[in-house]
Amino acid sequence: MRRYWLFLSLVGALLYASPAEAARLLFWRYEAAQNRLTFTTDQGVQPRAQLIANPTRLVIDLPGISLGRPSERQRIGGAVAEVRSGQFNANTARLVVELAPGYTYDPQGIQFRGMTSTQWSVQLPQPQRLGAASSPAGALPSLEIRESSSQTQAQTASPTPQDSDFQITRNGFFVRLGNNARGQVAVRRSRNGQQVQIDLNGIMLPDQLVDQGFEVNRYGVGQVQFSQIRPSPPLARITMDVSVDSPDWQASLARSGGLAIVPAEGSAVLDQDAPSSSTAQNTLTTVQSVELGLGNQILIRGDRALRGTGQWDSRTGVYQLTIPNARLAPDFPNPQLSANSPVSQIRLRQQGDTVLVLIQPAPNIQVGRLSQLNDRLLSLQLNQGTTSALPPALDRPINIPVPPPERIAPPTPTLPPAGQPSRPLPQVPNTRAVVMLDPGHGGRDPGAVGIGGLQEKNVVLPISLRVAQLLEQQGVRVIMTRNNDTFVTLAGRAQMANRARATIFVSIHANAISMSRPDVNGVETFFFNSAGQRLASSIQNSILQSTSMNNRGVKPARFYVLRNTSMPSALVEVGFVTGNLDAPRLADPNFRNQMAEAIARGILLYLQQNRL
Repeated sequence: MRRYWLFLSLVGALLYASPAEAARLLFWRYEAAQNRLTFTTDQGVQPRAQLIANPTRLVIDLPGISLGRPSERQRIGGAVAEVRSGQFNANTARLVVELAPGYTYDPQGIQFRGMTSTQWSVQLPQPQRLGAASSPAGALPSLEIRESSSQTQAQTASPTPQDSDFQITRNGFFVRLGNNARGQVAVRRSRNGQQVQIDLNGIMLPDQLVDQGFEVNRYGVGQVQFSQIRPSPPLARITMDVSVDSPDWQASLARSGGLAIVPAEGSAVLDQDAPSSSTAQNTLTTVQSVELGLGNQILIRGDRALRGTGQWDSRTGVYQLTIPNARLAPDFPNPQLSANSPVSQIRLRQQGDTVLVLIQPAPNIQVGRLSQLNDRLLSLQLNQGTTSALPPALDRPINIPVPPPERIAPPTPTLPPAGQPSRPLPQVPNTRAVVMLDPGHGGRDPGAVGIGGLQEKNVVLPISLRVAQLLEQQGVRVIMTRNNDTFVTLAGRAQMANRARATIFVSIHANAISMSRPDVNGVETFFFNSAGQRLASSIQNSILQSTSMNNRGVKPARFYVLRNTSMPSALVEVGFVTGNLDAPRLADPNFRNQMAEAIARGILLYLQQNRL
């Protein structure tokens, strides 16, 4: 019987521990001003990275990492379209940096750095235009104007090839899911009518579709995006960007092992794959002219509302403007170009019910913004630029080297030695506790600046690193919101703690007041609720017992990181950088080490007393 209960206890412990041990992506952020992506996991990871074309995107896979939440997307704008996260498969999370059409990265300029195995940064080069310098004038493929034969259409690459797992059909779309796809389908449309979201409960997407987007421009649908929200229990999502006048959509699983997406009952869409009838032809916008306007711009006029999208063709180095639901006028005038024109060539082709405008800029000319001047007039801006050597178009994925993480040790204070605390620390036997340490501020945010230019961020980081080292020596698992001089948002700090399911959260700061009040000195610790109060009291008492700091008390506060973390949380102010007593101490590595010991001891006592 004793063995039986021992076996059950062991199984229970394993089951209890497994969720906390699941490796997760805690936080990621793209800093546009620095062209830098940073991300943090709660366990070590060795990323893999590739640069992929059409459109250019840096794909970073994190083996053994789970997203554990819905996919996220950060719209950037300009040369970088967006950055997003998703679950590639059950064992791999994925981050993607996608560039706008017509841009690429120099692969050699992409630099990965692992400060530790859990905290990574990716320094990205400036995006560069495709084809502007690599394609000489006159290199535009020779095309017959107003091509419309089925043979021409077959030779032109489609944005969604029909042999892929996502297909455009005569009455909507079809997604291949495999013969064993079983689950529930839910469709809803956004309040503004411009997005349709299809959730697939119980279904895993094919790997080829995960985190992929397709430009459609059919049936009132602009783009279709696929995401695997979570692997277990499986939840996939298809998001369609639609025009306001697009019909409502419905989706259902087909016996053939796929998902059919068609207009809802009572709605109808134009079958654009079928031969155009006279009625259908009358619904098309006629492109009346394409001409050079004042101020180096190309103007496209229609006899009724028209819209367009533009992208670079990385294979030919040509800018392609796509105008759906349109046809060329029967007597369409060819654009007139002079010797000093900003455009070397303009060619047009009719492809089904779509007009393509193919543009070859002249040397030193860059294609700028595509604007809708009014419902019948599009403008494509041409800008004077400098010609530079650009990386070649990507015709296959390029592997980006990712070096192993660095092993950055905390700064070693003079006294006492980094490896040995001044007196023994409390023991926490068999703890499963996870402590989230949060050094305040960092990077572009120095925090408080005090006497002699002493910066808060340079005080709290070495203290936090030493606290982490001491806790880990006692067998406590520690995760840090930052372990170097980088900036992390308040929301990001709280997200990391919640996603890591931390046992406690401790944020470490330094205080400040007016430089005219150097007499204000002391330590204080804040909490938000009763659970946090016990933690804050344990840390404050330990500091007072170990140092001669003035006692400013344990106080309630509504700081963001305290209100938005789901575990007992405390924020400790280790002294005033503006204080005539505190500032010299906080600038001293020996005192910072003493403060770190006191904070670590307070945390360990709290864990011990609460049997965590």
